[in-house]
Amino acid sequence: MGRIGPRRVLVTVVALGAGVFLLGGGLMRLETRLTGVPGHFRAERCEISESRHGDDGLLCTGSFEAEDGSFRIAQVDVETVFDEKPTEPVAATVDGPSATVAVEHRTGAWLLPAATGLFCLIVGVRNVVVAVRHTRRSGASAASGTAEAEPSAKSPA
Repeated sequence: MGRIGPRRVLVTVVALGAGVFLLGGGLMRLETRLTGVPGHFRAERCEISESRHGDDGLLCTGSFEAEDGSFRIAQVDVETVFDEKPTEPVAATVDGPSATVAVEHRTGAWLLPAATGLFCLIVGVRNVVVAVRHTRRSGASAASGTAEAEPSAKSPA
């Protein structure tokens, strides 16, 4: 194996950063979903989510009312993209009366970012492990005075 190049270092840094960000976001949504206050989100204003893929959906803000009627939040964002403006209340959960974000009651609201983040972390950690093993092997070869032969440098037998 050759030296570890800048491309692998960049992929590793991006994978670890994205993994922490996505897994953290997914787990925070899951925690809100499991321990938060259930209720209903009513969309009041929606804007087009500009995506370069052409599958733009709508990002909506509106109000949230707790299922038990204990509180109402006048202005809250919902963490999802809608195909069209919801005309009916949408089941959602918030952390509490001071929340600014509601989480929709879909498994994908937390599972997709969490799974993607976990995959990115696995790729990043795998790259770190490979780099450490390679560095140790190279260091051991240099210490013993033997050169590590490159696969392309071997002569045919």
